[in-house]
Amino acid sequence: MGSFGLYNALVGYLLLHRETTGVASLAFFTVAMSLHFVVTDYGLNDDHKAAYRRTGRWVLVAAVVAGFLVGAVTVVSDAAIAALTAFLGGGVILNVLKDEVPSERQSRFWAFALGAVGYAALLLTL
Repeated sequence: MGSFGLYNALVGYLLLHRETTGVASLAFFTVAMSLHFVVTDYGLNDDHKAAYRRTGRWVLVAAVVAGFLVGAVTVVSDAAIAALTAFLGGGVILNVLKDEVPSERQSRFWAFALGAVGYAALLLTL
């Protein structure tokens, strides 16, 4: 749960410090991360059951808020923002691959494929 807490804190931080600023960028980032959190929440709930429902999800919510608050009082260089964004992007890809296309259990490949096509279409419109 600790690594997901840091991951969520990074999302909260990047809400304020993205590479591209503006309302449209914030909206796309918020929608993308919200949908990703839904998938992650489902996976963590499935893996950890009662412990996640009792405290885990609240720890992750607090981590997003903490990351946002840290972002409100700190500023890092543009190079650091690029590195943090790349790290977050890699984390999203790894989590999606872990949750959507697992080899040892029934996979949800079509959900993964639909999300990939939808996100590609969204990126092409920018």
